[in-house]
Amino acid sequence: MASCATELITPCSNIVLSATALYYSYRLFKDHRAPSIGLFLLGLSAALCILQPSSSYLTSLQREAEWTAQVLAPALVSFDFLWLSEDHNTAHILLCGSCLLLGLCDWLSADALTLMTRCLGLSSLSCCLTVCLFAGNALGALGGVALSLPLLVAQRVGTNTFSPLISQAATEGLIKWLLKGIMSVGCWASTQALGKFLLDVTDQCSMDL
Repeated sequence: MASCATELITPCSNIVLSATALYYSYRLFKDHRAPSIGLFLLGLSAALCILQPSSSYLTSLQREAEWTAQVLAPALVSFDFLWLSEDHNTAHILLCGSCLLLGLCDWLSADALTLMTRCLGLSSLSCCLTVCLFAGNALGALGGVALSLPLLVAQRVGTNTFSPLISQAATEGLIKWLLKGIMSVGCWASTQALGKFLLDVTDQCSMDL
């Protein structure tokens, strides 16, 4: 019963995340190109995960696409917050670090990759929170937490907190469903926050003139 529910919930969560991320990617494209690309990748990877894998290659491709999008989406949102706050050096460092992790992922062990992924997630989140909390942008902080959460709570293979009540597959499906729902909220919150932050920056520049 649990496995049947998981098989139904997982594609539904992917559909919701894909539609949400692609919609807000479109809305961001005009004024916020970097976050728009991040959400586009998130939506594209979720759409790819809707497909039922017919081979191990497709399964591997889905996992890599999902991980790549989860790495880049919060980093690119934080990049834009940093850029608008004129902290260009930190923005470049965060972007370079994200690209470096993507380039080195095939050379790292599983434990090292997990550690580096969580470090990057913390870096993206801390940058976003620093800018948003000083600016009083609560939605930006919410969006940063929601988008970074999958990188911070990645479950180790073989662990099952709910065992023996729920199977391992059902537990993983439930966690993925919750995280994708949270990321959908993060897409909305980040879009609203970036729009507000841009208006605040524009108004501040007008006052200075």
